[in-house]
Amino acid sequence: MVSPDFGSAPPQYISGGAERLISGLSLISAPLLWTAGLFLQWLARARAGLTLSELGDLDAATFAAPMLLEIHARQPGLSTAGSTLLLLGILLLVPAAFALSRQAAAQAPWSATLGCVLLTVGLMARMFYLGVDATAFNVVERLGAEAASSLILDGYGELAYAFWRVPVIASAGTILGSLLLAFALFRSERWGLLRCLFILPAGWLGMGVLKEHEPGFGGLALTVALLPCGFTLLRGHVPRPRCLLPKGLGRWRNLVSW
Repeated sequence: MVSPDFGSAPPQYISGGAERLISGLSLISAPLLWTAGLFLQWLARARAGLTLSELGDLDAATFAAPMLLEIHARQPGLSTAGSTLLLLGILLLVPAAFALSRQAAAQAPWSATLGCVLLTVGLMARMFYLGVDATAFNVVERLGAEAASSLILDGYGELAYAFWRVPVIASAGTILGSLLLAFALFRSERWGLLRCLFILPAGWLGMGVLKEHEPGFGGLALTVALLPCGFTLLRGHVPRPRCLLPKGLGRWRNLVSW
């Protein structure tokens, strides 16, 4: 049961300079890179110069693949830069997930450990999808968007469900893993409920081959949640939740905590 006095305990400190440095920097840089990658992907679409007629035809397609391939054909630099930053963000989210799991492991070992493992497995699936996207973009650069769309859409099922659907199943790990990790952080009294909720949108991003991403809400939510935690660790402190309501409301005030 979560205590009714979030934020009343004195600051705690952690040792281990290398671990603290890696954890703090990954918690700061991973969401920033992720968000920047999503923004550049959105910017590539905005600057692709697609007419209303072209947008209507591409949006009417069953998959987002034709749209993304056409955008890459017109804005290869922005498209590649967005995918690169997104890849770097995914890579750095792995040590960030371990850092969060380490914080919650003492009070919620099972949910913290299982959440970290599932989240990491799901991130590896995201890397697989980015690899397939990179191959598709290379085909665009060699054959053009129209020929690439025809070639890739003909085999889209084989690309999306390759290797006995292992990547598809693994990608769900980011959803369940983020839920378990958020629960562990709240249960261990390291994060407040609102901050825990902010890591959940990122679990739904990038699930599949050539999937269109939103401008960056999920990345921004992740940034708001992880950045303060990263700076706290770099200062040698242990993160503590803060209640946003006045005292006197009992345990209910913990439901509005950061």
